[in-house]
Amino acid sequence: MPGRYESQLKTYRDISSFFPKVAREYVQGAARVFSSVFGLTDRTAARYASHRRNSQPKGVKQAIQTVRKLAEQGHEESLFALAEIEMYGKYGSALELDLAFEHYQQLADISGNATAQYMLGLFYAVGLGSTEQQNGMSLLYTTLSAIQGYIPAEATLAFKYLSGIGVPVSCNKALSYYQSVARKAIQYYNSGPVMGRHMPDYRARLSDDNGGAYGVRTGPYSLHKVVNRKSFDELLLYHQQNALKGDIKASMTLVDLFYHGHRFAPRNFALALKYLRQVNTHLFTQQGELRKGLVQSEVNAAAQAAGMYGIMCLRGEGQPVDTAAALKWLKIGAKMGHGISYNALGVMYQAGIEVPPNRDRAIELFKLAAERRHQGGQVNFALAIIDAMPEIAHENLRKAAEKGHILAHYHLAELYSGVAELFSGVNGAEMQCRMAVASYKFVAEYGDWLHSPIPSAATAYQQGRLDAAALSYMQAAEMGYGVGQLNAAQLLETAARRNAKSSAEAAGQIGNGNVDAKSNVEDGQATAVASLWSLFKTREAHVRQTLAYWTRAANQDMPDARVKQGDHYFYGQGVEQSSEKAAAAYTIAAEVDANGLAMWNLGWMYEHGIGVQRDFFLAKRWYDKSIEVNDGGKLANYASLARLCVKYVWAWLSGDDVGESPLFFAPRPVTQEEEDRAQAEAGADGREGQVRNINHYEGDNYVPDDWEHGAGALDTEDMDADEEPAEEDESLSGNLFFIALFLAAGWMFLPFR
Repeated sequence: MPGRYESQLKTYRDISSFFPKVAREYVQGAARVFSSVFGLTDRTAARYASHRRNSQPKGVKQAIQTVRKLAEQGHEESLFALAEIEMYGKYGSALELDLAFEHYQQLADISGNATAQYMLGLFYAVGLGSTEQQNGMSLLYTTLSAIQGYIPAEATLAFKYLSGIGVPVSCNKALSYYQSVARKAIQYYNSGPVMGRHMPDYRARLSDDNGGAYGVRTGPYSLHKVVNRKSFDELLLYHQQNALKGDIKASMTLVDLFYHGHRFAPRNFALALKYLRQVNTHLFTQQGELRKGLVQSEVNAAAQAAGMYGIMCLRGEGQPVDTAAALKWLKIGAKMGHGISYNALGVMYQAGIEVPPNRDRAIELFKLAAERRHQGGQVNFALAIIDAMPEIAHENLRKAAEKGHILAHYHLAELYSGVAELFSGVNGAEMQCRMAVASYKFVAEYGDWLHSPIPSAATAYQQGRLDAAALSYMQAAEMGYGVGQLNAAQLLETAARRNAKSSAEAAGQIGNGNVDAKSNVEDGQATAVASLWSLFKTREAHVRQTLAYWTRAANQDMPDARVKQGDHYFYGQGVEQSSEKAAAAYTIAAEVDANGLAMWNLGWMYEHGIGVQRDFFLAKRWYDKSIEVNDGGKLANYASLARLCVKYVWAWLSGDDVGESPLFFAPRPVTQEEEDRAQAEAGADGREGQVRNINHYEGDNYVPDDWEHGAGALDTEDMDADEEPAEEDESLSGNLFFIALFLAAGWMFLPFR
């Protein structure tokens, strides 16, 4: 992602939160007044649109004018091309959503074009441009498009019925649409080379490239480790130099990189084959025998290299298809016990490629691959024995699905949907339906070669066209992509934050009489972000849609989204202000996602009694937990603990109810029942080291690793505060030190009389 626009995507809290509560409403109102009176955002967006039109080459302008004239005559292809140009700002044009809507409408009326109907449904679903949001009209046009088999429309309807967006929740209807999308995806997957097509590219979360949704890491799951372009280039050069020196590990790393591709290094079979041949030359003789004197790591690399080379020969990747060479190298890999080689060799025996068809031999090879936990082998073995041994087949499909194998998800979905249809109306059918929908949804979203709007969104973002990127991400969001919802929400919120900032800056310029009409046009970052504001008719619609996407992203476990949802409720942005709902959202984020910022928010709310009943002990508990999971917020948390101590003492001196025991300076008395329980647990063999930390909660679908936790691990997710291990003694000295430090600092600034 380009660094030029990264800083614009860091979203922060409303600055009015730093003002007293009585003044907060006036501060927010002042920003809105400046924006509406002086038209700052509209002016900036208009100048940006004018700048883009003026920068078009003369030939492009003439071509667009020709298309426009043909469209006026009712030429269908020209209508469609013109609508796409106006919708996404293609060829250097500015977005003109209202004109795009008119041309899509005209095209849909003339020929019932499925794409045009789908786009009209998108306009009504989101409320783009001057179009009013109407769920009924959105459902009508999207359904008309889906009837014609248009995949994005089918995916959109599936998510609507799954989530109840503008329609009653219906698992059966969601199943029907997701099944249609998934079957088309698998058909396309199987239409590729032997063993199927490569999966689509990775979907980047914009928050990862910009330090998280809040610009900082807020918890263990809020931010993926991201390598920037400079670091990637340095790492690539390092491996290339080591590969030239004959480093086998570096060469295999480069093989894997160029074979599977990376967002900074597109898939390149020729380069992968080049490094693979270097490895084979180093490790094998011309007769295909292992060279003598190899260490175990080199033997392992040799097995992997033989299997990879055999597969590339079989699939014709980087070279023409060579089934004889594929058979030779796959046999070498299989002889060395390589799972990939077993599976590919089994495919050759199953299909009769270069060898006579032999189903029994194929099943034997698939079984060997499955025993080595190769996902393709598990799927092929399951499909081969599903009639004879359905339970073993199901177990292998489940294991492969857990690793994200698309065929495993598809065949599990087919099994679940068949059971749901067979036992329709019987207890348990609904559960089977939901399991089928979950797997079909996985196939539809991860096997989206034919219908994904995310690649075009990523391209637009890289080019700095944030308005077009936001539109494509919103399209993905309506189709149910969690990453689309997250990225759309972040881009839309960027515009809102930038608008408030621009209003404040412009107010200062106007007050000083220094308004420069060219300044915003010359600032590429400001104009690109301001263009997002023109996507909706009103500020309220913009903020309301932002909240909708944060909420949907939160429901799909996207990082920081639940905290953002809580922020909208807390500040009343796009929804009626509700501190209670904000506290509920923060609680989910804190307990399920171990989000440190949500924990701090809860501590603050319990400290002040906002949205929850005032409770000093729970406030301290959440501050302490925030310290544990968020190293970057320790200073703020210790400052909050110091303030909490002062408030606690003041409340105690004032005679308020502060609980039965001191907050910081003594542990809570232990009851006899708790002491007996602790002694019983301490006597159990092997229990002491198996308590899972509540702050490492993995979600409802988490399966504990047998090697990590062991049998009989204790589940402490729902453990009450009173039942937790007493950790206050260990952190007591640290708390007291920082509390004393802050109190001393405050005392130094007190005026002496």
